[in-house]
Amino acid sequence: MTGSEILSTLLTGWRRCAIVVTLPVALPVTSPPSDLPQTSGDACSMPVTIRDIAQRAGVSVSTASRALNKKDDVSKETRERVLAAARELNYAVNLHARALAGATGKTVGFVLYDSSTAFHAAMARGVEDVATAHGYSLIVCNTGGAPDAELRAHQMLREKRVDGVLINSVQSGSEPLRRLAAEGIPYVLLNRRMDDLDADYVIVDYRRGTHMATTYLLELGHRRILLQTAEPEHPPVRERVVGYRQALEQYGVAFDPDLLLQCSHGLMSTHSRVLEVMTSLHPAPTAILAYNDLWAIPVLSVLHELGLRVPDDVAVVGHNDLEFARFLIPPLTTIAHPVYEMGRRAAEILFRKISQSEDEPWRPQRIILEPRLITRQSSGAAVAVAGLGPAGAKQHIT
Repeated sequence: MTGSEILSTLLTGWRRCAIVVTLPVALPVTSPPSDLPQTSGDACSMPVTIRDIAQRAGVSVSTASRALNKKDDVSKETRERVLAAARELNYAVNLHARALAGATGKTVGFVLYDSSTAFHAAMARGVEDVATAHGYSLIVCNTGGAPDAELRAHQMLREKRVDGVLINSVQSGSEPLRRLAAEGIPYVLLNRRMDDLDADYVIVDYRRGTHMATTYLLELGHRRILLQTAEPEHPPVRERVVGYRQALEQYGVAFDPDLLLQCSHGLMSTHSRVLEVMTSLHPAPTAILAYNDLWAIPVLSVLHELGLRVPDDVAVVGHNDLEFARFLIPPLTTIAHPVYEMGRRAAEILFRKISQSEDEPWRPQRIILEPRLITRQSSGAAVAVAGLGPAGAKQHIT
């Protein structure tokens, strides 16, 4: 089974009850209905938020949000006062989106980095299962990690007046999250945390996971360990590099920057980068820590093409323990990241926030999930490999 076939199989299971949105270049401009007040003034003026409406109506932000979302626990008098304040402040578009148009609600949004990967598909399954159990629909906004796509996703979800938002893509910074809070829309971060926000999040301890994998290989005698990474500005990538370097230091192994291999997303480009490194480094790595299980597939392919045996010549360790990892040849040793659990736990936090009474204080939930080492047949004791000649023949040190 090819990498693309494996990925296609994994991605078909989670979209049963979710609306997946791949964002357009630009969102259409929506005009408010004629019976609502038109916004006038400088186009660059600050938009009205639910916090502004709450202040004008003399209620809390959560009460204003519930009134605009037509929740049953808001009195008729309070709802009318909030709607009047919204009209006075020209909150026309958002009123049209939910409160005055009579939308039924029970919808949450999910701003997702990349819905095409098995990692994010597993995360989305966890979110979707919880949303379905609560009787909610799920709008998944696939951003591809593009800041402008994230901003459009947040705009769309705010205008739809979703009940809450789960956020996995934060390339655009913290300002969209502050806007959600100002409008009384609860949110939870997945696989991300923002140091400048007092936000709820569920993450995996990537530093510990990579430290665990590196230590395991060091104990097998490996000293030339190649660490495959993604974009260095990505927080989980930085955490992995820290864990890798800490393990090397603890074993007295000097850090070699040539053994950090940055790859871009895509199996073909990953294949090319691994092939380039394995034929140019002397001595060659005796172990490779793949960025994830999917990227381990081109790693295994390159080693096979070069006549290198796994694990006899080169050990390979993945990350995530996705379903297909045990069916690769050889079965892949990997660091198990509880990705489904991350989606499930984050969604449970969000629904607790949605159902929380306005009088009940909320203490931010910060959950760090622990990784596990899963040993299979792709890792073994070190064999010194001097490098690969121009023809790709392996050259062992004798």
